[in-house]
Amino acid sequence: MKILQLNINHCEAAHDLLMQTVRELKVDLVFLSEPYKHLTGQPWETDITAKAVIWSCGKLSFQNVDNNGSAGFVAASIDGIRFYSCYAPPSLSIAEFTDFLDRLTEDAKQHHPVAIAGDFNAWAVDWGSRQTNARGRELLEAFSTLDVVLLNSGDRPTYTKGDASSIVDLTFVSTSLAKGNSNWKVLDIYTASDHHAILWETSNDRKLRGPNKPSNIVGWKVKSLDPEVLITALDSDPIETGCAEEHTKTCGTLVERSHQQPS
Repeated sequence: MKILQLNINHCEAAHDLLMQTVRELKVDLVFLSEPYKHLTGQPWETDITAKAVIWSCGKLSFQNVDNNGSAGFVAASIDGIRFYSCYAPPSLSIAEFTDFLDRLTEDAKQHHPVAIAGDFNAWAVDWGSRQTNARGRELLEAFSTLDVVLLNSGDRPTYTKGDASSIVDLTFVSTSLAKGNSNWKVLDIYTASDHHAILWETSNDRKLRGPNKPSNIVGWKVKSLDPEVLITALDSDPIETGCAEEHTKTCGTLVERSHQQPS
């Protein structure tokens, strides 16, 4: 399955070039942010803001489409894979951005495998940014609760305007999907947008993906960790994996690390 990912930035010329690129590259699925216009009579699904789009431009049909009135992402299943197209505008406050991530991850935890892609307007050194900002930290923390890996290589910007550039268009997939050859790359083509087109692939071969079952990954948020509650819980119901001395050392290490985490 060949997938194209692009932020059109409401540009008519970028929309026209996208149509041409889709035909030339024989793309199956497109993840769009900020489209110029919406297509009718085709499998074209958006979130409530109409700024995040999944477009099935090949012969693949959607199952279980869910825009669910949610701002920031639209989800649809194709051949057993749950796809999410996302757009988080830079105007979102950090509280609104965190709410978007919470809604996204809560839905993604109910499905396996998943592919999550779009323009998150977040910086992190993990995907090649010069520094990690507040949105980048929130995104990394939220996605640590999912069984996903980042496909971005981090060696090329996905956004360029004049002398400014950044990596804000990201692609995450379940580890079972990442086992195949995704061929993820930023394309060297003119898009008429200030964003670059991204092309990647995923296999619809279940033998490569592994069993299609819900993820049971359990995560926790550093900012909500209460060391005293953690110690009380461990003392009342200890995990018998070693001697009491080792258990005490482990608790102390967890508490110490929790105080070292950035706020």
